[in-house]
Amino acid sequence: MNDSEKAKECLGRIVDLFKAGNIPKALAVATIPSQPGIPSAKWSISNRVLQFIADTSDAREFRQWQKAGRKVSKGSKAFCILGPNTKAINETDDNGKEVKKVIVIGFHAIPVFRAEDTDGEPLPYEPATPPPLVDVAEQFGLSVSYQTFASKYYGYYQGGSKRIVLASHEPKVFFHELAHAAHERIEGKLKGGQVPSQEIIAELTAATLAQMYCPEANLGFSYDYVKSYAEKSKKTIERACLAVINTVGLVLDEILNKQLVKEDVA
Repeated sequence: MNDSEKAKECLGRIVDLFKAGNIPKALAVATIPSQPGIPSAKWSISNRVLQFIADTSDAREFRQWQKAGRKVSKGSKAFCILGPNTKAINETDDNGKEVKKVIVIGFHAIPVFRAEDTDGEPLPYEPATPPPLVDVAEQFGLSVSYQTFASKYYGYYQGGSKRIVLASHEPKVFFHELAHAAHERIEGKLKGGQVPSQEIIAELTAATLAQMYCPEANLGFSYDYVKSYAEKSKKTIERACLAVINTVGLVLDEILNKQLVKEDVA
């Protein structure tokens, strides 16, 4: 496939987003300011949409990753962004003076690799130390990675690809996504989207784990979060919590029992 064909393929992916009705979310993500020093922060909106399609928030050329002290993992496949083909022309301005102008006459494809497909030096948006209970996620068979942003959320859990993606160093954000994973292990595949009962279970679990492992954590946000989902389900916060409290206990057991097994082995 030549550069022209690759460029057309890139444009086709963006068109497919429109057809599927997903372009609003893609544009919302693409316009979020990225971490300073990340090359894609200077990319065009269309290229950041292509980055969104590739399910990453940090993609770079092979040599850019080398410069950052990271290696592209063997077998990783690049995806392409668009680079402009330019041409300098001479034009006459309104005063009859000849001026030079650079115009875009087409595009070429530039192969880039996702941060998730590299190894090496820590990235600026990764925490210096992993959050508590990250070993439990590993026992669940989950990968835990960080992005410069994760859509409009601070993190998300994907059961199909078995991963947790975080855009915050707050342990409670990780606990929330770990709770979703544990909940799914107990009850099977969860419903897609922000289901009130599922979100309340995850947040109550996260708040409990935060009290155990990060007692200095501010739980004010947890209360507001749970209250908002209680209102969506047309319940008081007390009734909404009581309705799921038994499941929260099971989710906590699923997580903490894994931790106890690890400590016993150690």
